[in-house]
Amino acid sequence: MGDEHLISKKEVLEQMGISYGQLYRWKRKGLIPEAWFVRRSTFTGQETFFPKDKIVERIGRIKDMKGEHALDDLAEVISERVNAKVNVAFGKLRDMGWFDEDLARSSGISEGEAGTLSLRDALRLGVLKKLRRSARSEEIELASRTLDQAIAKSGGDLAGVEGKTLHLLRKQLSGGGISAEISVIVVALDELIVDPEMRWIESVDLAAMLQQVKLDLAKYSRFEESAQKSSEDRVDGREEHE
Repeated sequence: MGDEHLISKKEVLEQMGISYGQLYRWKRKGLIPEAWFVRRSTFTGQETFFPKDKIVERIGRIKDMKGEHALDDLAEVISERVNAKVNVAFGKLRDMGWFDEDLARSSGISEGEAGTLSLRDALRLGVLKKLRRSARSEEIELASRTLDQAIAKSGGDLAGVEGKTLHLLRKQLSGGGISAEISVIVVALDELIVDPEMRWIESVDLAAMLQQVKLDLAKYSRFEESAQKSSEDRVDGREEHE
């Protein structure tokens, strides 16, 4: 993570218009990953920095949600250990723009009972959608299988993706008058060190993607509840006038 991609804690507070207390309360609730709090030495001593794009986008989402009660509900969802058992309605994913028919079909993701799919598969869809801007179709399928295997090795518990990143790499091979390019998908916990002839294509922070899915679901649920309440209020109002 290069310094040019970092933003100091002071800059975050000023740019996003939040307090020190809010920032660390969201950290305690699991809304901001621990791994994003990066300690670095400066001429004034130790200071905290964050990956700029990630922290700005995440705080923006949290602020959009507003309502303290919703944040508490979301914190409970994010701290849930057996995330793979949480089901998400297909209809919600379609309305949110998360569901992609082509990706689901090519990745073997299908609708389960009562029109739902697991949060594990919702995470896969999110990762594959991000990869698709630079990946080929066979690489999408390879990424899907690799991610599924990585989650399975952690017992199916999505808490196992914390701190891990999925990387797409390519390498050009040549010899005997034949040239070919191979694709490699790696799920790694820390800094990735590979053959220098490998070209980096794309990376996806798995924990950040999982939380993004959950934040979007929580925000959509609040919208649904608000719309339902407005509808009920209109019905009640008509009945009172009849």
